[in-house]
Amino acid sequence: MKDLIIVGGGGMARKIIAKLRKINRLNPVWTIKGVLDDNPHCLDGLSLEVPWIDSIKDYQPQEGDHFVLGVSDPRLKEVLAKIMKAKGVHFETLLGPEVDLGDHVTFGEGCIIFTPHVIDSGAAFGDFVTVMGATISFDAVIGDYCTLTGFANTTTATLGKRVYVGSHAVVLEGLNVGDDAYIGAGSIVLHDVAPGDRVFGVPARCVGKIPPKP
Repeated sequence: MKDLIIVGGGGMARKIIAKLRKINRLNPVWTIKGVLDDNPHCLDGLSLEVPWIDSIKDYQPQEGDHFVLGVSDPRLKEVLAKIMKAKGVHFETLLGPEVDLGDHVTFGEGCIIFTPHVIDSGAAFGDFVTVMGATISFDAVIGDYCTLTGFANTTTATLGKRVYVGSHAVVLEGLNVGDDAYIGAGSIVLHDVAPGDRVFGVPARCVGKIPPKP
């Protein structure tokens, strides 16, 4: 069994804990060592039987530690990943047992691919991509730190870095979505999305801009 530490103690961490236990029932792999979070009370009252270990900034990695990001916000993922990478850690990529995986799919570091969905052949994922119940079609390219939520559908499209795709949203074939874009729940994207655009609706239209990274 490998010791696994979850970086971040919010709702995504709770989902990861549940999935890790399901993975272990099928094939015991992980011992959940605990959670790193700057709020020492992040797990209070949750009955998870998983300890808070230390703050993210103060924890010093130990031999045998393995790590996974426990947050889904694209920009926060990048911030926390860089803090931990500066300490020399490597993040695990986790695939749930329900994933229907095609041929020649590639994953970067620190991806989390959970819940029943299809990833077709030739799809390419960057680092720290989070997929929770979405469908990824043939040869799609998903950039670093992207998050795709329940029942989202990305056809043969290209997503830049830090893109968020809301529940039941669809990005049609051949489109490009720029860095830091936000696609609202239920939207159908018929045209390219510019970097930083916040789009909603059917068809999806720009309703605002995501503030630039500081």
